[in-house]
Amino acid sequence: MYKVLITGASSGIGRVTALRLARRGYQVIATGRSEGRLRGLVEEAGALRLELKTFSMDLRSSDIKEVIESNSCLEKVDVLVNNAGYGLWGPLETLSDQELVNQFQTNLFGLMSLTRTLLPQIRSSENGKIINVSSVLGRLGTPFNGAYVSSKFALEGLSESLRYELDPFGVSVSLVEPGYFETGFQSSQVRAEKSDSPSYPYQKFLNNYLVKRSRFIRPSNPDKVANVIERIVRSKSPQFRYVVGMDAKLGILAKRLLPDKLFAYFVRKATIGQ
Repeated sequence: MYKVLITGASSGIGRVTALRLARRGYQVIATGRSEGRLRGLVEEAGALRLELKTFSMDLRSSDIKEVIESNSCLEKVDVLVNNAGYGLWGPLETLSDQELVNQFQTNLFGLMSLTRTLLPQIRSSENGKIINVSSVLGRLGTPFNGAYVSSKFALEGLSESLRYELDPFGVSVSLVEPGYFETGFQSSQVRAEKSDSPSYPYQKFLNNYLVKRSRFIRPSNPDKVANVIERIVRSKSPQFRYVVGMDAKLGILAKRLLPDKLFAYFVRKATIGQ
């Protein structure tokens, strides 16, 4: 059975996916930064009589290659699910250079480093796959999410290029673009240190956004995303893009069909009220 490495597996989509794939008999290696949360995942898997391995790994580290090469459990990986990431929230003007660096180091640069290190293994597999968990915000922007959105737009571009590079070797690259799911993403979102500073003129719009977000479409069960990831793992010829969630599908459809100014008007009304 194929070996699947999942990043960001200590919570949310990654956790649900790890348990789902373990239930289907895949060799799952679940990674994350929090050793405590990973222990919780092992306990949950044990209670369900599932087998999986966990490994603590920080994508912001500069020694990802050394970590991978020094651990035998990380050898012969067939499928890489790049799921780890977080959202930095706040107007661009309020974001510090370090906050932006941290956002991209986790959501993009660490992902690139890990993927680069594992490519020889994945390329040698009979079922080599890279599954990048993006977001509907990898296809359209919303206010105050510029750091996160730009990291996901970059991931989409990287995935498209990588798709062409690896196709001759029989390795597929797929993007999963979820909408709003109950994953703890909102609660774990990092607010820029100066996002609420009165030195900037955004407070009214920030408040409007938070109120409107709380009234937005209710989140769905993340198992829907895990189900899509499982389908990709099983598929002999997976698609490149998988949009998951009605809100994501409607948002992308509206952006494609509506005139730009009209679409922008609806986004502003739905977020900041202007």
